[in-house]
Amino acid sequence: MREHNEDAIAWDSEQGWALLADGMGGHNAGEVASAIAVEVISEQLKSAEDGIAGALLESAVEQANSAIYQQATAQPRLYTMGTTVVALSLHAHTLHCAHVGDSRLYRLRGGELQQLSRDHSLVQELLDEGMIDAEQARTSEQKNVITRALGLEPEVEVEMTEDTARGGDSYLLCSDGLSDRLRDEEIAELLAGEALPEVAENLINAANRHGGEDNISVIVIRVWE
Repeated sequence: MREHNEDAIAWDSEQGWALLADGMGGHNAGEVASAIAVEVISEQLKSAEDGIAGALLESAVEQANSAIYQQATAQPRLYTMGTTVVALSLHAHTLHCAHVGDSRLYRLRGGELQQLSRDHSLVQELLDEGMIDAEQARTSEQKNVITRALGLEPEVEVEMTEDTARGGDSYLLCSDGLSDRLRDEEIAELLAGEALPEVAENLINAANRHGGEDNISVIVIRVWE
């Protein structure tokens, strides 16, 4: 339903990395922020010669934050622009994830879906404090209020997660245009599909059937052995 797309994605299956950014800000500045994030992080990861360590992934996201902040402070029309980001590297079954904001990383293993990233959002803080339950969090009118994003401050705290991948695992990176629309059970069922292009398309179509008010971006990764 949006007239312009503020999401941006990139991946390199040979190097084993993928990233997704969901921009925010007035006058189309969100799409500028997400594009900068993807460009800067991609350039840093492409320079890696042998596997992408967590430290490189974290540093790349920090550099993206600096680049967005500098652009936002230099151009009045871009003031307060920002973006979420979720980025991962997968090498020799070791997965590193760097994320800021509420774009998510999920893992499907043996039919069980687990969210590996933790939302940097007001609703997540309320959930952690026991002030609301999971169903209230899912339907809250405040669910899109994020507490951390790239580009809003000179420095940003990047949350790092590590996982050991197994054969048959599926990983999903997505913007909140998907996770706000679909329950975990729906995501798990669709993510279990065999053909990955169809899995991605089916996830997006399902989110659109549930309203599709926001941009919807997904990257699906499967570990074959």
